Amino acid sequence: MAAVNGVVGERMGAAASEGIVTPEAVVLDLETAGVASRALAGIIDLSVQVGLLLVGSIVIGMAGLLDASALTAFSIMLAFITMGYPVLFETLWRGQTIGKRAMGLRAITVEGAPVRLRHVLLRMMGGLVDRYLPPIGVTGVLFVLGTSRHQRVGDLLAGTIVVRDPGRSFLPQAVWFPVPPGLEQYAATIDPTAMTDSHYTVIRSFLVRNRELSPDARYALALDLAGRIAAVVRHERPPQVHPESFLLCVISRYQRANFARR
Repeated sequence: MAAVNGVVGERMGAAASEGIVTPEAVVLDLETAGVASRALAGIIDLSVQVGLLLVGSIVIGMAGLLDASALTAFSIMLAFITMGYPVLFETLWRGQTIGKRAMGLRAITVEGAPVRLRHVLLRMMGGLVDRYLPPIGVTGVLFVLGTSRHQRVGDLLAGTIVVRDPGRSFLPQAVWFPVPPGLEQYAATIDPTAMTDSHYTVIRSFLVRNRELSPDARYALALDLAGRIAAVVRHERPPQVHPESFLLCVISRYQRANFARR
């Protein structure tokens, strides 16, 4: 079993530098966006932001505010447009802004999954460094050119990359794991709070690919994994609950606590 895990780890490590490794250990060969396409997308986004600032300035002027109030209103609007624009669009459009959509780009996680709010916030904060740290804009360009996956500071902070061709169906299909019939009340006693995304990924990978294992190997791996996860969540698995059923209960609880469908 250790040898199998070692081989899988070596394959994933070697593949990580060549493409994206999904939670199912599938390598996605995607073309990352370079400096030119990202710069053009950035110019489009900047144009939209400048347009919003102009409209907002006109509205503030028409409101007849005093100098101090007008300056305060403009400062708030500037901060909102500068920081709120990428957060709003990348959250609603799953990794795209107006500029990225126009250029056929999308931000995704390094595992090939859609970005979530925490990724978008980190990308935005890193983007302030990329764009506004003197010399203006050069920092982001240097990071894009100097990293193997063309990642700027925001991408490195958030664990994301920007790829081409968003219309291609490359994101892994969401798999929702149900609680085994009859174990609903038992599953409700499991608290998955102590689990991390790494624990979730390991369980998910096993449950998706367990049919590829022989019956003995499948049971042995399920038993070992169930024991490790039970220790993490501080829950003692009853002997009558099969290890795989326990894992299904745990991952179902974790999914619904962290990835509830909207």
